[in-house]
Amino acid sequence: MPDRDRDLAKPDRGGTTEFVRSYYTEQADACGSSPQSTMPDEVVRAIELSAIREFMDGLAADGQYRRVLEIGCGNGYLLSQLTEWFGDRFSFVGVDATPDMIALSRERGLPWQFVLASVTALDFPDGYFDAVISERVLINLLSEEEQIRSFTELGRVVRTGGVALLVEGFRSGLDNLNRAREEFLLPPIPEPDVNFWFTEERWRACLGTCWSELPGQALSVKTPENFLSSHYFMTRFFHDVIRPEGGKLRNTEFARFFATALPPVGDYSPLRLKLLRRQ
Repeated sequence: MPDRDRDLAKPDRGGTTEFVRSYYTEQADACGSSPQSTMPDEVVRAIELSAIREFMDGLAADGQYRRVLEIGCGNGYLLSQLTEWFGDRFSFVGVDATPDMIALSRERGLPWQFVLASVTALDFPDGYFDAVISERVLINLLSEEEQIRSFTELGRVVRTGGVALLVEGFRSGLDNLNRAREEFLLPPIPEPDVNFWFTEERWRACLGTCWSELPGQALSVKTPENFLSSHYFMTRFFHDVIRPEGGKLRNTEFARFFATALPPVGDYSPLRLKLLRRQ
C-alpha cells in the first residue's frame, strides 16, 4: 500500500516541466476542444463545473470581485462555459504552460486574454486579480519547491481579501480507495506520473502565510470539500468489483445514477474542493 506520509518528489524525466508539457501536448492533439480533455470522467467534470458555477455566483452576488484568473486553462472549455453563464460580469484571464492548449483556447474566439506561462512565474502586477480558479493544476508541479512557489506567486498577483477555488489531488483519498481495492484483491490505482498529489503537511506548507482556508459553504458554495468521495468509491471500487470482463470502464449509467443518488461520504477520492482567502 502507498505510504501516505512519504513526500518524495517525482523522479526527473529529463526535466519535469517538459515531461508534463509533453503529456498535455498529447492531450491537446488527442482531445482538441473536447470537454473530456484532461478529464475523461464526465461525472467528475460536471460536478466540478457545478461547484465552480456556485463559486462564481457567490462572487457575482458579492460585487467586489471582478478580475478572475484561471490557472491551467487548458483548451479553454471552462472559460467558454463561464462566458456563457456570466457574459461580461467578470473579466477573465486564462493561463496555461502548454502552447498547444493556449492555441486551442484562442481558437474559441472568447473575448479574454490567454497567456502562455507557468503558474510559478506570472507576468501580472501585484494584487491584479480578485479571484483564482483551477481544476487539477498545482498537482502537475512535480516538486514541493515548485508547488510552494506557485502558491507564493498566486498570493502575489491576488489582492488581499481575494479568494480562490482550487480542485486539487490529495494522497489520503487514494490510499483509502486502494485499501478498499486491496481487500477485494483488486490492483492498486497508481498516482499518475504527471501528478504530485498533496500530503496534508505539504498543503499547509504551500498555504504558508499568504492563504487561509475558508469554511464549508463560504461564498455560496454548497459543494463540500469531499465532493467526489462517493463517486470514486462507486466507480473506482464497487464498479470494478462487479464489472464483467469487457464491460464499459467509465461514463456508464451506473456512474451517472449513483452520482445523483448518493451524497458525498468519506474520503475515497484524491480530488478535493478547496476555498481559500488571500491574507
